Amino acid sequence: MKIEIDKKSGIPLYLQIKHQLKKLLENGNLKEGEQLPTERDLSESLQVSRNTVSMAYKELALENIILSTPGRGTFPNPSAATFTKSKTNNNLLKIEEIIDVSINEALELNFDLSEFKKLVEKKVEEKEKLLKTINIAFIECNQEQLYFFSKGIELGTGISIIPILMDEIYKEPDIFRERIKSIDLVVTTFFHYDEVKKFLVDQKQRVLAIALDPLMETMVNIAHLSSKDKCIGLVCITDKFAQRVFQSLKQAGIKFLNFKFTRSYNKDEVKKFLVNTDIVITSPGRKKEVEKLISPQIPLIEFVYVPDKGSMSMLKLAILDIKREGGTLEKI
Repeated sequence: MKIEIDKKSGIPLYLQIKHQLKKLLENGNLKEGEQLPTERDLSESLQVSRNTVSMAYKELALENIILSTPGRGTFPNPSAATFTKSKTNNNLLKIEEIIDVSINEALELNFDLSEFKKLVEKKVEEKEKLLKTINIAFIECNQEQLYFFSKGIELGTGISIIPILMDEIYKEPDIFRERIKSIDLVVTTFFHYDEVKKFLVDQKQRVLAIALDPLMETMVNIAHLSSKDKCIGLVCITDKFAQRVFQSLKQAGIKFLNFKFTRSYNKDEVKKFLVNTDIVITSPGRKKEVEKLISPQIPLIEFVYVPDKGSMSMLKLAILDIKREGGTLEKI
């Protein structure tokens, strides 16, 4: 059983011993039925007073983690909750340990517990304010891309993504400006960055430009299936998405006999379109619909564009900056 203490850390020695014994129990390094060292033996090996070890043992006993039996010694409690491997329980124990250490350090600094409690409550309130929902508007001319960004990008809890089409800005600019007031961050592609900035020049909204690339898995699957004698068919919503997919396939050097697309939602029209199509691609959101109409023998792939790694890093930094008090996005 290995325990190491740091006499210069400022953390009470008995707490260091207590916490390390807990970890040994949680990790299985101290097993059920295995006797703990006597207070005297452990104090000598760690070169601390016996009272220090005694305090650690007493707290563990009070928490029902160990059992001391006169004449037999001290052993892990078989029914103790610390023996469970549950991640939730382990995390809870860690938090309890942190709180325990903080309380003891506050007492050593002569803080009254009521003052300490008020300080903790104040800090919790501050964090709650910072963790309130952040509203991000994603502005694009492509409906399919808007759909995926708002549904498929995971930015963590407390992040709300509002999709806005470029056409909506031109058709109803006043409504757009009113709607954008509740937005913390505006995200758009480099293609629309200057355009969006002009609309927001008076409101000084934060605008972040990102680059979108086809999902690598999507391109690999298409490249693996495609060849000079095969026809690729795309079922999508807009002409712009079809044009973008076509350009992406060409730029990637993917070979095909011909490329065709349809925007129809009519089942009979889509079925007719799928005839003589070797590989079928759909825009985000239309895969399940097409799946019901297609033969199981025909490959079906959902074509997805995602922010590149650099853009995702910038986006996450921007979100952290918003959460931080007094943060700005000037350098992004």
